[in-house]
Amino acid sequence: MNVRAILIGAGVAALGGFALYDYYSPESRRARAIHEVETLNPDVKGHACLPQGPLQKAFAASVALDALPPSTFDSDARKRGVIKHDCIRGATNHATVDRLLEVGGDDVVAYSAKVIEACNLNRMEYPVPQCVALDILGRRAESTPAAVAALEKVADNRKLAPNVWEGALFRLISLPAWKTTPQLAEKLASETEWEARELLLEKVRERKDPAARGSLETAYGKEVDETTKGRIKAAILEIDNPGKCVAEDEGRGTDGICRYVCRDQNSRARYPKDPKDKGPCPLVRDPDANATNPPVNSAAALAK
Repeated sequence: MNVRAILIGAGVAALGGFALYDYYSPESRRARAIHEVETLNPDVKGHACLPQGPLQKAFAASVALDALPPSTFDSDARKRGVIKHDCIRGATNHATVDRLLEVGGDDVVAYSAKVIEACNLNRMEYPVPQCVALDILGRRAESTPAAVAALEKVADNRKLAPNVWEGALFRLISLPAWKTTPQLAEKLASETEWEARELLLEKVRERKDPAARGSLETAYGKEVDETTKGRIKAAILEIDNPGKCVAEDEGRGTDGICRYVCRDQNSRARYPKDPKDKGPCPLVRDPDANATNPPVNSAAALAK
């Protein structure tokens, strides 16, 4: 056989092998997977603030596809409530974001951090790219230190919209390994923003750690907001009275009704004050086994 023909055939085979390797390389597979997310909404017009890069179109598709339809918002108040909830606590619909997380690799963390820095939109504009970026960072924070660091940077930047930095804070305090319960209670005493204190207190109450009692007492002594002060007192009562229902208003019952939160039973209870009793409501009650009350809603304080 002609030596030249053999060499040409070997070269072609080698090139074919390299092409086949390139097609199945991790980088190529990832690029195709990202493109598949893009094709879910190929005509999407992403927000102008989205940074340039390989993830731009896929991120824009995720923002658009996971958003609620405009018909959801029957009022501006409803829209504000959804924006606030999605930014702080996370969106209820995140199917496309989940796909982007699967294929985006570590780059999706860096890109999401850039989105938060670049996009500072009107408070009534929906959907909000920053909120989607927070969801991505929050999910990756469970396994990626870079995502935790990005969230910490956002939470410390009080120049951002409150919904954004509070959303970063909430995702951090939701990580069991980020801070101990006493450390969260210590932050409660030094935090200056009311809604941030409410978020911290929510997580402290969920954990019911006796080691946080001292820090809670310090925070109680410093608190000036009557509502939050009552909830800090309730947190202390829940530590001291496991399984019981506790008052969140320090027993004031100003409208003649004694109200209680029963966290272990995930319910609320209310009882009329005895008109003969001029004193405050009891701070602690046994749960009513026959009660059918609405569940405890941790988001209630932030939905107002």
